[in-house]
Amino acid sequence: MRIRAGAALLMGIVCVVGNAQSMKHPGVLVGRQQLDYVKQQVKAKKDPIYSQYRKAVASQYAAMDYRVLGPPETGIIDCGAYSRPDHGCHAEDSDASAAYLQAVLWWITRDHRYAANAIRIMNTYSYKVKGYTNANTHLQAAWSAEMWPRAGEIVRHSRAGWKAKDVQAFSDMLTKINLPLIRDGAPRNVGNWQLSMVEGMMGIAVFTDDRALLTYAENMWRERVPAYFYNPKLDGDHPRVLTPGPHEGWFGQTTFDETMNGVAAETCRDLEHTGYAISATIAAAETAHIQGDKLYEDEEPRLIGALEFHAHLLLKKEPVPATLCGGNIRYGAGYTFGIGYNEFHNRLGQPLPETREWLDKVMAIPEPVDIHTTVFEMLTHGADAAQAKQ
Repeated sequence: MRIRAGAALLMGIVCVVGNAQSMKHPGVLVGRQQLDYVKQQVKAKKDPIYSQYRKAVASQYAAMDYRVLGPPETGIIDCGAYSRPDHGCHAEDSDASAAYLQAVLWWITRDHRYAANAIRIMNTYSYKVKGYTNANTHLQAAWSAEMWPRAGEIVRHSRAGWKAKDVQAFSDMLTKINLPLIRDGAPRNVGNWQLSMVEGMMGIAVFTDDRALLTYAENMWRERVPAYFYNPKLDGDHPRVLTPGPHEGWFGQTTFDETMNGVAAETCRDLEHTGYAISATIAAAETAHIQGDKLYEDEEPRLIGALEFHAHLLLKKEPVPATLCGGNIRYGAGYTFGIGYNEFHNRLGQPLPETREWLDKVMAIPEPVDIHTTVFEMLTHGADAAQAKQ
């Protein structure tokens, strides 16, 4: 097993930290050390982070006069299947993305206008949201639980002036509205739903210092991830099955061998939903990493296989073989895979050539934001703080 630099000397300390009751803050997706490193890279105008910072500042989500789009006057976010109807669904996606991006920019620049905007957005939802309804109730609650704690963690632990009563209202929103809808998993066995719920729970756990909830969510991750991403050395000639359900058939995929290393349960559905699952899986592992826990290590071969397999598909270098989804792949947009690449390549030295090539293409265009969970990943994880010590 590959060991991080310095881990051999610090392993005992890491174990103590991981089992301690207290959390590291900020500690959802991006931690204090990484945020400070990003700030240093921006100040020094070093790429890839600096170029991503310039894109972020120019984004509509970073506007100083950002207009909060939601929630609906009723306080009920109404999201049908595929967000039809859409009463506050994409508005919440955009607002949560803006709150997080402005929180990151506040840390980098210390321009208090960014902090004020993030606080204004979070307070608007904290005091107005009453619940979710319709077919995507549980999924929208999961997506928002993935995003809101990222913003809240940075603002709360950066002396931004977020009032205690407002922090409590935000915490109440997460624990009383979002958490009950995601704690028990999806009502239907849909992989990307389940993994988004896991990430959402982990963010809520860190924000509320709930170590028991974090452990619960991490254990669910350990259960769900092997049943979603196939690895021939670990699984043999059949993927693992969690529980029977409408999406346990891998959408018709029947070939499972070395050529399918990394294929996912929803690859043959489309790469958009698979991308949501990959994003949630990696983001959850990153939060665990900040907290001293070892989700990355638990499934390193499986996750590297998933990143490389899907990056290769997205690059469209060759026709899709008939053994994969009958030769027919439905594509989507918005997968940077940057956080996973940072872990396995920048930190651990794994090559990941397909993922690197895909990232080079992605970084040449404006970063996708309004896809629920992926927000300027290469700004926060385009390089790693550990590199500063080398």
